[in-house]
Amino acid sequence: MQKIYLFFVALFATISLSAQVSGNAAYNENNRFKNSEMYQSKAKSKGRSDAGVAGNNGYNNGYNNGYQNDDKALMQQVTNNYSSYSSGNDYVVKVNVLYNAVPNNYTAIFHLNQAGKKIQELDSLLQWRVNKFVSLANKIGVKKDNFYLDMIALVPIFEREKKTFSKSYIQVPKGFEIQKNLHVRYRDPAQLDQLFSMAAQCEIYDLVKVEYQFDSTEVANAIIREKAQLILQKKLKYYAKLGVQLDTNFRTITEQQAQNFPVDQYVSYSPLAVSTLDDESSSDASKMAMPTNNSRSTLFYNQISSDGFDIVVNPSPLKPGIQFVYSLEVKYKIVPTVYHNTKVQKETEILLITPQGTIKELKK
Repeated sequence: MQKIYLFFVALFATISLSAQVSGNAAYNENNRFKNSEMYQSKAKSKGRSDAGVAGNNGYNNGYNNGYQNDDKALMQQVTNNYSSYSSGNDYVVKVNVLYNAVPNNYTAIFHLNQAGKKIQELDSLLQWRVNKFVSLANKIGVKKDNFYLDMIALVPIFEREKKTFSKSYIQVPKGFEIQKNLHVRYRDPAQLDQLFSMAAQCEIYDLVKVEYQFDSTEVANAIIREKAQLILQKKLKYYAKLGVQLDTNFRTITEQQAQNFPVDQYVSYSPLAVSTLDDESSSDASKMAMPTNNSRSTLFYNQISSDGFDIVVNPSPLKPGIQFVYSLEVKYKIVPTVYHNTKVQKETEILLITPQGTIKELKK
């Protein structure tokens, strides 16, 4: 019996996705969330290696290891596994679809902190900065109802004081520090540049992260499933032309799906050109002696490659978007080839000579 095995081998690739976003190092290192035992215990239970806010490497690594293991496993399966393969009497047909969706809305999260001696004083100062930001953003079409102020922490600021007739020092509160996050929703990604400039005018410098929203997830899922079904039918017709007979009456279906957001696709790298700001009054000799700081790092958007996918919807996106990954696996039974052995029996011929001398033919 002749057996036909087809192997369609995809290139092996490893996608390393490191989630990093901009943030202030000092804030990340001293923020109240990271130092909170309750927050750390919750973070560890969710798989985070180091509790922090977006912008902290430990948080991002923990987030990738905990929340995105499923997405990474699916991506490795898409790029490393065979497109279709046979397993005993079964034949597995796989279809992988990538959909690059354009976000409908964006939400930028800015961090603010304000210190003062009285709570009423520092709260009014911080609110003044927020109101100024809201007023400036209204000029570019970002209305007041697109702002939300999220309370984070209110902590005292201590100073050490030595008591008379004592060698010990005690901590005495000299003021307070308030921390809040400002959520800003906008539609055009180009507005973020203007929001950055306006925030700086209001003494707001820390961008924690940018969230991407897509309102048509149900439509996107319907599109990728329909594309996968069309590709599946084309593959079955192609296999039939090659002589592979599959029993399409009985099948087993497995689906896997994931969404990848741009905040998880930014990768850090060290640029070759690093900007420096020199003092015009300094001599040329001192400028020559100034060391060059090449330890600075920045980010770039590293979207999922189209390698390993049977079809890509919106294959050439210019702007960072939300990437839907869909994998369909259908298992069929291979119809065994039936060989028909035909045995031809030749009839025996008998020649009989009669007494008259004639020859008579007899068939058995």
